[in-house]
Amino acid sequence: MIDEESKVPLYTQLYERLKADILSGTLKPGAKLKSSRAVSMELHISRNTVELAYGQLFAEGFITSVQRKGYYVETSDMEMFRQCDACNCADTCNCSGDCVCSGVCNCSGVCTCETCNCEKPGEEPAREDITYDFRRGRILPSELPCGQWQRLICRCFQDYREDLAHQESVFGEAGLRTEIQKFIHNYRDVNCTPEQIVVTTGTQFCLDIACQLLKSADKGQAIAMEEPGDDRSRTTFQNNGLRICPMALDRHGADIKSLAAANTAAAYVTPSHQFPTGVVMPASRRKEFAAWAEHRDAFIIEDDCNCHFQHGVRPLPAVQSLCADRVFYIGSFSDLLFPCAGVSYMVVPQTMLDRLHRRLDNHAPFVSFLTQKPLELFMKEGRWESHLRKMRKIHKAKCETLVNALRNRFGSSIYISGFHAGLHLLVQAKWPVKEEELVGRAREAGVGVYPTSRYWSRPDRGRSGTVLLNYGGIAHQDIPDAVERLYEAWHENKHGAIKDVDTGSFALS
Repeated sequence: MIDEESKVPLYTQLYERLKADILSGTLKPGAKLKSSRAVSMELHISRNTVELAYGQLFAEGFITSVQRKGYYVETSDMEMFRQCDACNCADTCNCSGDCVCSGVCNCSGVCTCETCNCEKPGEEPAREDITYDFRRGRILPSELPCGQWQRLICRCFQDYREDLAHQESVFGEAGLRTEIQKFIHNYRDVNCTPEQIVVTTGTQFCLDIACQLLKSADKGQAIAMEEPGDDRSRTTFQNNGLRICPMALDRHGADIKSLAAANTAAAYVTPSHQFPTGVVMPASRRKEFAAWAEHRDAFIIEDDCNCHFQHGVRPLPAVQSLCADRVFYIGSFSDLLFPCAGVSYMVVPQTMLDRLHRRLDNHAPFVSFLTQKPLELFMKEGRWESHLRKMRKIHKAKCETLVNALRNRFGSSIYISGFHAGLHLLVQAKWPVKEEELVGRAREAGVGVYPTSRYWSRPDRGRSGTVLLNYGGIAHQDIPDAVERLYEAWHENKHGAIKDVDTGSFALS
C-alpha cells in the first residue's frame, strides 16, 4: 500500500488509496476508518502522515469526523459522486415550484423532481451585446445548489423560529464560526479558535476591519501590496488613508526584498493564487514572509479567497499556519456559493481581539441569520465539501478546455498564464496591440474579455496587450465557440492577419 521509494509523498499515496477504496465501494458508507495510531503502527509510518491523509479526505467530503469516535466514510452522496464521475452535470435541482426534489442526478444534465419532473432553469440572459461573458465573479446559475439552499431556509423557519427574532453576536453565529474554524483548520491548516472569526458581507469589509485594527495599533500608516494586485483591495486601503508601497513580483509571487525597501509594518498578499497573475507562492517564500513579520513586529493580511481551485497544483498550508499571531486570514464563500450573498470571514490575530471587541461590540450583525444559519447547516451536514468537490471537477474541466482551445486556435501568437489555480487566466497577444483594442474587438464579436491595466498602481505600466478571461460564468459547451469568436475578432487587425511578434511576456520570470 505504501511505496517508500516512490517520489509521491507517503500521505498522498495513503490518501489516493483510501479515496479509491471509498469510490469503488471497498470501504462502505458509514464504515469506521482505523485510528491514525493503528494505521501508523501497521504501515510503519508517522501518525502525522496518516492525519494529513485523513485531513485531506475530510476536507474533500469523503469522510466525516465524529467527536471522540474517529473518522467514518461519508454516507450522504458517495453514490451520486460515483454516478457523476464521468460527466459534468449538476447534482441538485433548482426547481422553484412546490414539489419535493429528489436531488438525484441522472447524468443527462437534468435533475428531476419526485412530483413534478421539472427541469433546471437555464442560465440568466446575457447582456444584449455580449453572448459569452468572461467577467470576473460570475458563476452559472445551474451550478448553484439552489434546491438544497431553499430547503435549508425552510428548515430555519421550522426548527429555529425563535432565533429569527434576534441576532446576538456581531461577529457571527457561534455554530457557523465553529464550522468555519473546523474547515479552515482541516483544509488550510489555519490555527485559530471560533472566537477569532468574524463573519462579514464581503472581502472588502474584512479589509476595512483589518485596516482599522492596524491603525489603532499604530501599524497602519502604510501597507505593502503586490504589484500588480487586486484593484478593489487597493481602493479599500486608499479609502482607509493608507499609503501603498508596491511589492514587485517574481515567479514565486511577492518579492520579500521589496518589504525591506518599503519599510512598512503590514503587507497584503494573495499566496494561493496571486491576482491577477495566478502565481502560487511556494512554501519557502511563505516562510520568508512569516519570518519577516516576526522579526519586524509586523502583520500580514492573507487574502486566501482564491484557494479553492488548484488545477494540478498541490494546495499548500496558509501563511497563517506559520505565524498565527501575525496574520489576518481572509476567506470567502462567494466564488463558489451565491456571489449575491457575499459571505466572507476573517481570522483576527489573538493579540488584536481586545481591540476588535472595543471597536465592534455594539455594532449590529453584518450578515443576516437567514444567510448564516443555512450556511452553517450546509457545512455541518457535509454539503459544502460535496459542493466544493463538484465545483472543482467542473471548473478544472472548463480550464483545460479553454486552454486547449486557445492553444489550438491561436498557436504561438498568444501567451497564456495563470491557469494552474483560481477561475481565470490571462491571455497576452504577441503582436503589437493595446488591451483596449482586444477588449473592443472581442465585444464586437459578442465576447466579454477584460483589461488588466487596472490592477497596476500605474495603469500605463500594465498596457501590454493582456486581457483577463474568467471562465466561472461560461458553460463548458460554449467555450469552443467563444474562442472561435475571439480568433475571428483578433485575427484581422489594421495591418491584416496576426503578426507573430514577441513583445515580452506579462508572465513573471
